[in-house]
Amino acid sequence: MDDQPDAELVKRCLTGEDDAWRALVDRYGSKVFRIAYHRTYDRSEAEELTQECFLRIWENLDRYEPTEASLLAWIATLSRNLCIDHYRRRRREKGFRFVSDDALTALLPGTDNPQSDAERRERLRLLLDAIGELPEELAEVVQLRDLDGLDYREVASVLDLPDGTVKSRLNRARLELARIVRRRIGEPPPAPGRLFGPVMSPGGAR
Repeated sequence: MDDQPDAELVKRCLTGEDDAWRALVDRYGSKVFRIAYHRTYDRSEAEELTQECFLRIWENLDRYEPTEASLLAWIATLSRNLCIDHYRRRRREKGFRFVSDDALTALLPGTDNPQSDAERRERLRLLLDAIGELPEELAEVVQLRDLDGLDYREVASVLDLPDGTVKSRLNRARLELARIVRRRIGEPPPAPGRLFGPVMSPGGAR
């Protein structure tokens, strides 16, 4: 079942096969959760959002067209749109975005060096706060690529943009993040390349 092509898996889901739906959830659950978590930074909220995302996926699965997008890109688009709507409502209700210490610890599991761990978490908080200052079009491409772990082609599909535009926006976003960080702490900007290493969802892959 795990080796089935996506199109075949979708067909089996649409015939009502529970095993096929479980396989689809297993295949893409961690990606959906990661997208939800990086817009809430709260495990329970992200878990609820993930369930809502898969409900939306199930309700719209008959609209998936394999010739237009990969299943991952299609799922990521649905999930992103739902999570953005949720984030905007949450931001209006709370008036600000806050990343808790628990969320930072979950994103960067500890080592045997507490001082180094604290410094890494503080740098991550600084970067996440800086992302919050970016224009939405730049923040979104950083989140999808550097936090959610989508590749360039998947990001382009989710945002309905050419690959070159995605790369250009990502470069602009990273330069702007470096400028914000430099302004805040007066240190040299981060080294070129991805600002984040592979950031796992809390508890690792799901």
